[in-house]
Amino acid sequence: MMLRRVIFAVLLLTVITARVQAQQAREVFGKNRIQYRQFDWVYLSGENFDVYYYDARKGVAQEALEFLEAEFDRITDMIDYPPYFKTKVFVYNSLSDLRQSNMGLNRNTNKIGGETEFIKPYIEVAHLGTAQEFKEELLYKISELMVNEMMFGGNLKDIFQSSILMSLPEWFVAGASQYVAKGWTAEMDDYIRQLMRTKKAKRATRLSGKDASLVGQSIWNFITEKYGKSSMANILNYTRVTRNEEKSIQITLGISFKQMLTEWQRYYSEMEAVVSKSYVGPGDSTVFESPNNRTTEYTTVKVSPDGRHIAYAENDRGRYIIKIRSLESGKDKTIISGGSKVINQRVDYRQPLIAWSDANTLGVIGVKYGEYVFWLYDLNTNSKQPRALEKFSNIRSFSFSGNGRLVILSADFEGKSDLFLLSARRDRVRRLTNDLYDDLDPSFIPNTNRIVFSSNRTNDTLRANAKPAFEKLTNNYNLFVFDLDSSTLLLKRVTNTLSKDTGPIASDENVFYYLSDQRGIINLFRFNRSNGIYTQVTNYSTSVKNYDLNVSTGTLAMVMMENQKQRIYVTRSFNINQQVFTPATRRKELQQARVIREKRKQEENKNMSIKDLLNARLKESQTANDTTAQKDSLNIPVDTVTAKTDSIPKSAAKKPDVVNTDNYVFEDDVVKQNQPTESFLSRYKKARDKSRITGPFPYESKFSADNLVTSLVWDPLRSLGLLIETQMNDMLENYRFIGGLMIPVDLQGGDVYAEFQYLPSFIDFGIRFDRKAIRWQTIETSDNLRSRDYKYTLNRLEVSAALPISDRIRFTIKPFGAAARSIDLGESDFPSSPPTAVPVTNYYAGVKSELVYDNSVTTGLNLIEGSRGKITFQHQQGLNNKDLSFTQLSADLRHYQQIYKEIVLAVRGYAGTFFGNSPKVYMLGGMDNWIANKTRYSGTTSKGQPNPLGVATANQDILFMEYATNLRGFNYGTLFGNSVMMLNAELRVPLIRALVSSPITSNFFRNMQFTAFYDIGTSWSGKPPFSSNNSVSYNVITQGPFQAEIKNYLNPWLYSYGVGLRTMLLGYYIKADLAWPVENYEVGDPKLHVTLGFDF
Repeated sequence: MMLRRVIFAVLLLTVITARVQAQQAREVFGKNRIQYRQFDWVYLSGENFDVYYYDARKGVAQEALEFLEAEFDRITDMIDYPPYFKTKVFVYNSLSDLRQSNMGLNRNTNKIGGETEFIKPYIEVAHLGTAQEFKEELLYKISELMVNEMMFGGNLKDIFQSSILMSLPEWFVAGASQYVAKGWTAEMDDYIRQLMRTKKAKRATRLSGKDASLVGQSIWNFITEKYGKSSMANILNYTRVTRNEEKSIQITLGISFKQMLTEWQRYYSEMEAVVSKSYVGPGDSTVFESPNNRTTEYTTVKVSPDGRHIAYAENDRGRYIIKIRSLESGKDKTIISGGSKVINQRVDYRQPLIAWSDANTLGVIGVKYGEYVFWLYDLNTNSKQPRALEKFSNIRSFSFSGNGRLVILSADFEGKSDLFLLSARRDRVRRLTNDLYDDLDPSFIPNTNRIVFSSNRTNDTLRANAKPAFEKLTNNYNLFVFDLDSSTLLLKRVTNTLSKDTGPIASDENVFYYLSDQRGIINLFRFNRSNGIYTQVTNYSTSVKNYDLNVSTGTLAMVMMENQKQRIYVTRSFNINQQVFTPATRRKELQQARVIREKRKQEENKNMSIKDLLNARLKESQTANDTTAQKDSLNIPVDTVTAKTDSIPKSAAKKPDVVNTDNYVFEDDVVKQNQPTESFLSRYKKARDKSRITGPFPYESKFSADNLVTSLVWDPLRSLGLLIETQMNDMLENYRFIGGLMIPVDLQGGDVYAEFQYLPSFIDFGIRFDRKAIRWQTIETSDNLRSRDYKYTLNRLEVSAALPISDRIRFTIKPFGAAARSIDLGESDFPSSPPTAVPVTNYYAGVKSELVYDNSVTTGLNLIEGSRGKITFQHQQGLNNKDLSFTQLSADLRHYQQIYKEIVLAVRGYAGTFFGNSPKVYMLGGMDNWIANKTRYSGTTSKGQPNPLGVATANQDILFMEYATNLRGFNYGTLFGNSVMMLNAELRVPLIRALVSSPITSNFFRNMQFTAFYDIGTSWSGKPPFSSNNSVSYNVITQGPFQAEIKNYLNPWLYSYGVGLRTMLLGYYIKADLAWPVENYEVGDPKLHVTLGFDF
C-alpha cells in the first residue's frame, strides 16, 4: 500500500512539471559554436532595458537603448502586457559575430523526461549593416520575447502551468511577434498573395518555420485591419487565460475560428485577384533550374559585361556555392564554395556578394573564419586572389569601375552604413560618407567618375558625423549621385518618392534603372534626369529580390519567388525602353494614405495656409551650399582617382502644387536658422530620457536557473525511478553548471552527477563527476545457493577538452579516473544483518575520445532531418590490477531522410566492441526507457563468459556492461557478448496531420505519429557472425584432454518488424510498438513495448 502511494505521488509530481520538449534517446550529439575572438562586454542601463555592446560601439548601444525605451510603451500597449523584468539586450556587430554566441545552443534539445524551461529576459541582436534593419531587428526580438513571456508566463506559477497546459501553434506566437515589430510588410504581402494561388492556403495554419511566421503575420494584420488594433491585445490576453487560441478568437471577434480563416483567405484572395489583372509573370524568360530544397536562396545574380555568362550565388542555410553559367551552352561551373549550415540561428542570406570586374574576372566577397574576404577569380586561369577586409562588420554590396581598378563598397564601419572606395589590387581605402544614414547599392556611372547609390537620407548635403534622430530614420530610400572629384559635398538627388528605391544601374549620365516598390510590388523602373520623368519598366506579380541588367546586350537577370521557391529568370534582348503602368496594391495605398494623413495633421497643427504650405515645400527643396570638410576616420592612404570629371547637368525640378506621393519632399532634419525651434517640453522630455541612461558598466557573470527536468525513467537494473535535472548558466551561457539525480522508487541505489562547462574560448573545457549506485540481488541457483544482496558503486571524475572543427564536427578528449566498489550485504532473507565481507575496490584511469558529427535539424516533434553520428574510443587501465583493463570502441550513425512533406525515413546503425584483458559485454534487446521491461539472466558467451546478471557472486562487470537497444520484440540480454551490431529502420508518418487540412486543436492528435519499423542485430564473442563458423552457430566443449566443436545451425541474427504509435499524453511523449520477433527463422508471438522518449 505504501509503495502504491509513493508511485502515485511520483507520477503526480512528474505530470505537473512535465513539458513537451524534454525527451529523447540516450545518445547525445549536439552542434558547436566556434569562437574566433573574445568579446569584452560592457553595458548601458535604462529604465526598461540594459544594452550590452563591445568594441567602439557605445554610440550604437545608446541609440538602440533610446529607441527601445521610446518604443516600449507602444509595444506593451499593443499586446497589453508589461514584462516582469528588465530586458538584457546583447548587440553584436554582425551576424558572423552572433554565430559565435553560445546562447541557445542546446535549446530544444529533448531529454528523457518532462522539462520546464524558464523564459529569460535576454535577447541577442545582430547589427545587419543598416540603421533601418537594425531597428527592425530590435523590435522583432523584443516583441518575440514579450509575446512569449506573455503566453508562457513571466512568474514561476505561470511557467509551470503553461509548460503542460499551453500548446500554441507556431503561426500564433511567431506571427504576433512579426506583426508587432513590422506590421504589414512587402515580404508578407508578396508571400500571402502567392499562397492564395496554391492549395497550401487551406493548410496555412499548420506550416512551420518562416512560412508559419509570415502566415501568422498576415492573420494578425487581417484581424487588426478589420476588427481594430485592440482585438490583438484581447485575443492574446484571452489566450493566456483559456490556453486555447481558437476559443480566444471566437470570444473576441464573435465568430468561429474556422469562419475567421475563411474571411482571412477571402481578404487576401480578393487582393490577389486585383493584382493579377494588372500584373504578369516572368513570361518567356529562361528559368534556371531551381534548388532541390526550399532552404536554398539565391543571394546575387550578375550578368558579365560581354553578356555571355551569368554568375550567381546559392546559399543553403549558410553554406554557399558560387557558379558561373554560360548562356550559350547552359553549363554551370562552380568556382567558390564555403561557409557552413546554420542551425537554430539566423542565416545571413545576403552573403556571398559577387560583381564582374571585366568579362573574365569575377569579384567575390564572403565571410571566412568570422571575417570578410575579397577574392578576384580569373575565369581563364581558375586562380583566386584573396584579400582580407577585416575592418568592416557588414558589407552589403559592391561594384567595379569601368576599368576594373576601383571598387565602390557599401559597408558598415562602427555601426554606420557608408560608402568606401577601394583599390582593386592594392590595400587602400577611402571613406566617402560618414553619417548615420544608410548608403546602399553603389555603382559607377559609365564613362564618368561619379557613382549612383540608394540612401534614406532626407537632404543632399554630406556632413561628417551627422547624427539624425535614430528613431526618425525612415524606410524610404531614394537615389543620389556622388561626384568623386567634386570639391563640394553636395549630392545630386535623382528620385524623390515615398518608396524604397534600390539597386541603381546607370546606362549613361541621365538614365537610371532601379528597383522600387512605388506600386507595392518591387519592380524595375527607369528614371530620366534630363526630363525628370520616371517610367515603370516591368509589372511582375512577384517582387524582384535581386537583379542585374546589361544595357548594351539587353540581358536582364532577376531573382524572384515562385511557389514559395526562389528562381532565376533570364531574359535576352529585353526591351529596356518599354513602359507599363500598374495600380498600387492595397498595402501601398494604406501606407501612402497614412503618411499623407500624418503630414496633414502636422500642417494643421501649424495653422498654415495653402500658400504658406507650398512656399515652405519649395524652400525645403532648394539645395543648401555646405562645404564642411569631410573626415576620413580610417586614416588610410587614399588611392589616386583619375577619370573624366564632366559636370552633371541639372534636371528640371518639378514644382509640386499638391501633395504628390511620387515626388514627395521630405523635411530636412538638419537644424536650420529659419526652422522653428523645439518646444521647451520636447527638449525637457529628451533630456529626461537621456538622463535615465547610465553607464557603461562591465559585464558580470550572473547565474540563473535555465530549466528543471523531472521525469520518470525505467532503468533495466533498478526499475522505476524519478529523474531530476537542472541547469544554471550565465546570461551568455558561456559558463554552465549542470546537475542531475536519479532516485529509484525503492530508494536503494541511484545516480548523481554534476558538471561544469567553460565555453567562451575556441576550445571548450569541462569537468564532470558521476556516481552510480546499484543494489543487486543475485538469482538463486540450482545448487540451492540462497540469493545474496550486493551493493555496487562507481565514482568517476573526468575533465574534457573539445576542439570544434566546424559548426557540426568536434573532437573531444576526456581523461578520467574511476573507482569501482562492491560489498556483500549478506543473504537476501536477512537484509538487516550487517555486511560480513570486506568491500572490494578497484581503481581505474584512462582516456575517452569522441568524434561527433551533427548536421540534423528538428522540424517537429520527433521529426528530424539530416545526419548525425558519433565514434567513441575509451580505454580504462586497471591501476591496482592490470588484469582488469579493457578498451571499448563504438560507432553510432543516424540519417533522417524526408520522403514526402513530413514523412521521414529514419535509419540508425550501431556497432561496438570491448577488448583487452577484461572485456565487458553488451546486452542486446529491448528498448530504452521500456515500461515493465523483461530481462534474460542466464547463459554464457561462446568464450564461456557468463551473463553478468546471473552470477551468484560479486561481479563488478554490472557497472560497466552496456545495453544495446533498440531491438524490439526481444527482452534485454536476449543475446550478449563482447561485440554488438545492429540496424534500425523506421518510417514515421504523422497521418492525422497529413489527412486533416483544418487546424488540429488536440495535442494528442496533432502530435500523433504512425510508424513501421524493422530492427536487426546480433551480439557475439569470438568470431563475427559474417563467418560460417561464427561464435553463435558453433559451440566449443572442452572436457579433460578432449575438445569438441558442435555446429548448432542457429541464426546469429535477431530481427523484428512491426508497427507503432507515438503521441503526446499528459505532457509525455509515449511510444507504443507492436513487434513480431524472428529468431532462428521462426516468427514469435507479437510483443508490445511501451516506452517514453523520442527518436530511437
